[in-house]
Amino acid sequence: MYAILDIETTGGKFNEEGITEIAIYKFDGHQIVDQFISLVNPEREIQPFVVNLTGINSGMLKNAPKFFEVAKRIVEITEDCVLVAHNANFDNRILTTEFRRLGFTYERKTLCTVELSKKLIPDLESYKLGRLCRSLGIPISSRHRADGDAIATVQLFKLLLNKDADKEIVKQAIKIETSKTLAPKLLTILDELPSKTGLFYIHDSTREILYIG
Repeated sequence: MYAILDIETTGGKFNEEGITEIAIYKFDGHQIVDQFISLVNPEREIQPFVVNLTGINSGMLKNAPKFFEVAKRIVEITEDCVLVAHNANFDNRILTTEFRRLGFTYERKTLCTVELSKKLIPDLESYKLGRLCRSLGIPISSRHRADGDAIATVQLFKLLLNKDADKEIVKQAIKIETSKTLAPKLLTILDELPSKTGLFYIHDSTREILYIG
């Protein structure tokens, strides 16, 4: 069973993004058997460029449920499923981070349709969702909105499954993502990394600067 999803976020510093919209389609390999679509109040500012890209603004999210209010539904609809997304590492990281804020460990196998497309349909000019769908004749509406992108990913994944007759390439593309991928100390370091450009210093244990980049 697969949970095909797309997430829109606030943008901002790495691991400080919040979800603004989520769409999940539970897919049995042939058809959609369940779905969950919702705006989400991220309780933080949405970056202006994201507002321009998605059309989602703070006013639209004022009365939307907060993540903790939709978390149970997300767990239920993705239970025992492989998470499928276009750039799955991003969507999985965002979900894992949101659940970690609630003190919950969220772990699912993942499958990226970008990587799968490159294996099954090589030599295309672009593997961005919009261009890929256009080149394959897959209709896509409401681009950069969770529902539109997620349903397009469903159609793309269906096509990819049909191309992989014995499903061996699909099986090889499934990854097991766990919270143990990085040590807690490294996760803390990543959380504290600045999001703005600037200089960085590498120093030794005596605080002597070894490198400036």
